Parts: sequence; C-alpha cells; structure tokens
Amino acid sequence: MVKEAGVPSAPPAVPDPTLLLTAAVARLAASIGVRLIVIKGIAADEYGLRPRHVSSDVDVLVSPDDHVTLLATLEARGWRRRPHDPDVDTFPLHSASMFHPEWAADIDAHFRYPGLEAAGVFERVWAQRTTVWCGNQPVCLPSLADAIMIGAVHAIRSRFFRRHREELEFLVGRCSAMDVTLLLERAEELGALATARPFLERLKPWEADYDWGEASAEWRLRTEFPESSQRRALLWKQASPRERLGKLRLALFPPPSALIKETTQQRLGLPQLVGRYVRRWIRGARALPKALAVMRASGRRDG
Repeated sequence: MVKEAGVPSAPPAVPDPTLLLTAAVARLAASIGVRLIVIKGIAADEYGLRPRHVSSDVDVLVSPDDHVTLLATLEARGWRRRPHDPDVDTFPLHSASMFHPEWAADIDAHFRYPGLEAAGVFERVWAQRTTVWCGNQPVCLPSLADAIMIGAVHAIRSRFFRRHREELEFLVGRCSAMDVTLLLERAEELGALATARPFLERLKPWEADYDWGEASAEWRLRTEFPESSQRRALLWKQASPRERLGKLRLALFPPPSALIKETTQQRLGLPQLVGRYVRRWIRGARALPKALAVMRASGRRDG
C-alpha cells in the first residue's frame, strides 16, 4: 500500500528488550547444560498474575550447583556483575545482577529466592516447571502455583512500595476463585506458608488455630524493617562487641563497591568517592532517630 504524501507512517514497534533477553539467556543456559527457570516477568505475564508493564531485568532461578557456571559464561560474553553491598547481614545475598553495555536490561540470576524457605527449592520448582516459546526458543517457567507463590512473597517483601502493594491486590483478585487448599499445600512444600501468610490469609477462611509456622529471622528482618538503617541497628545490637566494631566500620566506611552498586561504573574518582561518603553520612544521620527508636523498642520486647 502506498501512503499519502505528507502522512507520517507509524513508527515500528520496539520489541520488549526483556523478551529478547529472556530468549537469549534461555538459549545460553541450554547450550551449556545449565538448568534455568525464568521467574516473575514473562511468567507473571503468561499467567496474568500482575498488571502488565515492561520489566527492567530478566529474573531467573538457577540450580545452586549451576550458578557459578552461568555467571562465568555470561562474564565471558561481556556481561559484568553489579557490585553487591558487602554487609551481607543487612543485605543477604540471594542473586547476582548482571549488566551488559549493549543490552537495555539486566539479568538477575538467583541461586535462591527470599520467601521460599524449604530445602531444595530449585528442585521442587524444576520438577513442576512448564515450557513456553519465546523468540523461537523454549523457555522454562515455574508452574502456575509456584509463580503465584513467587509473586506473593515478592510483593509482600516489597509492600512498602505502592506498586508492589497494587500487585499484591491484583494477585489476590486473580486467585480469589482458585482452590486455596492446593495453594496452601504448595506453599508448605516450598516453605512459604509463613512468608506468604498475608496473601494466603486473604484467600483462606479464617481458622484461629491454623499452623502457619515461623518465617526465618532473615525474612522477618526484611519485611518488618524496610530501611537499611533500622536493620543495621538491630543487627548491631545483637552482635558481640568485636562484631559491632566491624559493623560500624562497614556502615560508615564501606568499600567503594557499596557506593556504586546501583550504577554501571567500575570505579570512582576521589572527588566522587568523597561526595558519596558525605551523602551517605548525611542520610545516616537523618535516619539515626528512627534506628535508635527501633533499638529501644526491641529492648523493651526482649525485656
């Protein structure tokens, strides 16, 4: 068809970079014999578990035995690992975020998923995986029940943000007509009964004596105290005198990697480094009253 003169043509559709990357990382994993399941993103969209939006990364769950192999293979192809905060008590390590200067999205490679606390979670999810086609490439996804559990604990862990509260509301509506018994059984198998409780309670008829179990200390710390300063304060209080000195040093003078973890920079010049330290200390000073209040409240509970 010939367009009329002066009538602009519609711009070509821009492919979602995360869909292209999903296919690419699935193909790479298959080529090196790494078992990999794409979670959230395409899985949530495939099952209709959240409002559609363009993701900023591709989340994958990898067998713990294969995690190092996948990262090494990605690095050999030009991918770089974003620095992780060295204070792994305050920011427990569960994945590695990889970026590439020629890709518009990251790969977030998980060797475990916070909120799924059973032993051998990957094998449990892998055993019930399903497969879809993306970019002419077979891609492994979690089952519907597993994708629901992943979406639920993700939204609960981040419910201090409005978008994630809205995603949790959406997920409750999506699952309201499902057999809650099956979800409860799967949550128990994945070690998510306690962590997904705020979601599951809204689907399940109330029973005062139902045994939800106890979530891990790590999960309680993540979900009860959204600000890192509050978590640092509690962990500092629980530490031995020697450990306290190390935690204080990490909080005040972390290595430069902790200051560039949200960027693609590899190093900082001296003026940039000094500026980031100063901004960190200012943020810490502003957060100190809340952190001290959390410590006092914790002391009263312990007493």
